[in-house]
Amino acid sequence: MNDQELNHVLKLAMTAKAMPAPGSFEKEIMARVRVDGGRARRQRSFICLLLLLAAAAGVLTASVTGWSLAARDTTHTTPPVMKLFRETTTP
Repeated sequence: MNDQELNHVLKLAMTAKAMPAPGSFEKEIMARVRVDGGRARRQRSFICLLLLLAAAAGVLTASVTGWSLAARDTTHTTPPVMKLFRETTTP
């Protein structure tokens, strides 16, 4: 097919009117749309479930990590030495 034939076919396609679907296909088409709608709803709920599980796992991981680091921290186990008790009086 050369460029001239391709242009001719494309012009015919642009000017062609769409034929309506036969009435017998309408029920089948609507049934397919309903099935696809149910599939989309299931996929959407599955994605929401995955996002919730990922968020819960992130919060749980942060909590365990924070608790672990806080349990090993010895900064506040002994009080700091106060300056008042370090000074000695000289006679």
